[in-house]
Amino acid sequence: MQWNHPERGTTLLEAVIAIGILAGAVVSLAGLSTVAIRTNTLARERTLATVYSLQKLEELCRDARRLSTSPGDGLESDTPGFIDYLDRHGAVVGAAAGVVFVRRWSVTEMPADANLLAIQVESAPCRKAPGANRCGDTAAGARLASIRSRLAW
Repeated sequence: MQWNHPERGTTLLEAVIAIGILAGAVVSLAGLSTVAIRTNTLARERTLATVYSLQKLEELCRDARRLSTSPGDGLESDTPGFIDYLDRHGAVVGAAAGVVFVRRWSVTEMPADANLLAIQVESAPCRKAPGANRCGDTAAGARLASIRSRLAW
């Protein structure tokens, strides 16, 4: 027996399959946009951390003659005189509310020559990981280093 179909169209089954494929694509795109937003946020934080580290490194290198050396664990601990708390505009604030970034630095004399200083600056978003006792997400931060002479300039 032969069926005569003068009008061609889609069946209910075809429509359901098409809607399922479309729904799957929309869900995948929604998940992808979430990943893109998170990646963009991390990239922005890392860029700001690099800028804040570079600003402090330039400031410290300008005053290399007058720098005092820091304790050995200057980057791992919140040592007074070797830490800044920054607001969302990058301005230095106290360790109170409004802290968005934390910036730590260390200054050490090179073993071969006391006139050579190794300067390191680390900036990171101020987030406390569960169980952490200090502020600063080093995974999203930036660490810069330079060697300067006290005799130059």
